[in-house]
Formats: sequence, structure tokens, C-alpha cells
Amino acid sequence: MNVVPAFRMSNTVTTARAGAAAVWLAIMLGTAGQTFGQSPGSDPVIAVVNGTQIHESEVKMVDEIIGRNLPTQDFVERRESILKILIDTVLLAEVAKERKIEEDADIQHRITFARNQGLMNHVLSTVSKQAVTEEAISKTYDEVVLRAAKSEPELHLRHIVFFIPEPKDDAAVKAAEQKANQALDRIKKGEDFAAVATDVSEDPVTKARGGDFDWRLRGELGKEYADAAFRLKTGEVSLFKTGVGWHIVKLEDQRARKSLSLEALHDRLAALVASKAQLELIDRVRTDAKIERLDKPNTADNGAPKEN
Repeated sequence: MNVVPAFRMSNTVTTARAGAAAVWLAIMLGTAGQTFGQSPGSDPVIAVVNGTQIHESEVKMVDEIIGRNLPTQDFVERRESILKILIDTVLLAEVAKERKIEEDADIQHRITFARNQGLMNHVLSTVSKQAVTEEAISKTYDEVVLRAAKSEPELHLRHIVFFIPEPKDDAAVKAAEQKANQALDRIKKGEDFAAVATDVSEDPVTKARGGDFDWRLRGELGKEYADAAFRLKTGEVSLFKTGVGWHIVKLEDQRARKSLSLEALHDRLAALVASKAQLELIDRVRTDAKIERLDKPNTADNGAPKEN
């Protein structure tokens, strides 16, 4: 389900700023020295900045967060860059306190969001790690790969996607639907599906290859998507909507499934188990929560629109 485009920091200054923000979040959470379960004796102080200690564990933490984006991947140079980021973070945080910037309401909102986001990421990471056991991976292999291989073929799909940024935004939904209908009309009039996909699809991964979505199993697709795709006959095209957006899908071909071994699929299955555990947690806390939407009328406690 990831959703925010990835990007690479363009220069050292940008990287330093991103690193400073990440470290500041860790300091606010008070977990920098405990993240890796180190005792004071095994987590030495490597620098003291105006009385504030910087520990070895903090360097490791920042390296895990931004290390790959630093200009150099040399271990010694990367470590020095990270230590400078940590030092600058402490110094600039002191300046912010002196100027009482942290008392600003907007800053408080940002700090609260960053703190909650950090806690959320930690919880999701912990839940996924606990869920990914060899037993769970083996069970998922049986359910998603072996069992499905006996009943359904593998599909070679080509698709065009028009994303809906906010599912509850009727204007956005209609705008995406209109673009999808225009693209479908071009295909019905004889234009090559791949050419239309390259021209208008909003899926950056498949757009460059004419919408080719490769061979897919049902378990690799969302329910709405899979239900629509598996109703198609070879060569047919379908237009349908999911929570992500409007899709135009063409079934290029289908074949009897040749199941790969558990070992070959191990990492993909582990990711599937982790994702399932995270989604189940999110669904559970949403269901149990009392959510009051004050910005829109006719909303229920769980945040869903009330039925008339």
C-alpha cells in the first residue's frame, strides 16, 4: 500500500536538514540511546556538545535512517558526516529554544505529528517483525501459492491507472473517472492499449512499458482488482474502480500456474505476512476507536458516512 513518492536528497545541505529532523524526533521520543537495547556500558558517549551527550547508538540510528542518501558510502566518511549532523542538531535545537521557537503553535503541531508518526512507524515495524515467522510464511505459501495454483490460472495483465488522491472527494473521483472513460474510448476506437497506457496512465512503474503489469496471481492483487481481472477472457478489456483509483485492465494471456518453491518466494511471502499484520492492526484500532469528524456533516463515530 506505500504512497509517498521516494526521492533522493540532492545535496549535503538537504541531507543534513533531513538528518537533523530525524535525530530531533528521536531525541523528543527519548529513545535514541535505547533503540538498539544497549546498556550505558555498551553505548559509549562519543561527543559532548555544550553539555549534551551524543552516544554511539545515535550514530547507528541516523545511519539507518539517512545513511544511504549521504554523498559518500565510505564507512569512515559517512560516520563523520552523521556525527556532524548530530552535533548541528544539538546546536540548532539550542538556538530554537533560546528563540522560543518551540512554543510556536505551528511548531508544536509539527512536533506532535512527527512524534506520532515515529511511534506509528515503530509499532508497525514491531508488529510486522513479530508476525514474520517461518510458520506464518509457510502457511501463506500454502494458501496463496499452492492452493490457488490448483484452482485458477496466472494472468498476464496490462493496465492503465488514474489515481484518486482522496476517495471521499467526489470531484476527484469524477475527474479520474472522466479521464478513464476518455482513455477507454480511445482503445475502443482502435488505438493500441500499450500506446494509450504510455500516453495517459498515472502508474509510473508500468507507464514506461505500455502498462505491462506482468504475470499475476490472485493473491498479488487487491480483492476488487482480482475479481475484475479474473472475470476477463483473453484479449478483453475492463474498466472498474477500487479504493486506489480507476483502472482499465486488459487480459493479455493466461496460463496454468507453475508454482515457485517456498525458498524462491520466501522474501516476497515475508513481506506479504508483514503487510497483512500491519493492515489488520490498523483495521482493528480504527474499528475500536471513537472518531468524530467535525469538518463534515453526517459522519458516524467510526469516521464513515452515515447511511440515510
